[in-house]
Amino acid sequence: MKKKTTAVLALAGAVATSLMALAPTASAADGCQRDWLTTGHGGTYSVIQKSGSGCHDVQVTQAWASGGASGDAYRAQYVNASGYWTWASRPYVWISNGTYPVNQYILISDLTTGRWFGVSAQNTYGSAVEVAH
Repeated sequence: MKKKTTAVLALAGAVATSLMALAPTASAADGCQRDWLTTGHGGTYSVIQKSGSGCHDVQVTQAWASGGASGDAYRAQYVNASGYWTWASRPYVWISNGTYPVNQYILISDLTTGRWFGVSAQNTYGSAVEVAH
């Protein structure tokens, strides 16, 4: 009986491990909508509305600074409840050119669905960021 129990437990462990290996990772199945925005210098250039996807935050997943720069500092603005553009509470954050996982560079936390937002670059004009939101 001990051999059967051991064999059943080993089989159950192997099945559980296989299922865990097949489970999607947060970066592959995070439910976030992704859009590219052109940044302004010290203000936004292109803007978009916060999606109703599974993401609660606005976060940079790719960054490409213009003019041959290796990166830039980015900060977000959004339209507040009174209808005015305001800076997000997070300060400018340096992001090197590249691709990043969700939750590494959060610019706005818990933005309401439908609110307009954009991203500003501190040092360059016309850079591009992909945001998950």
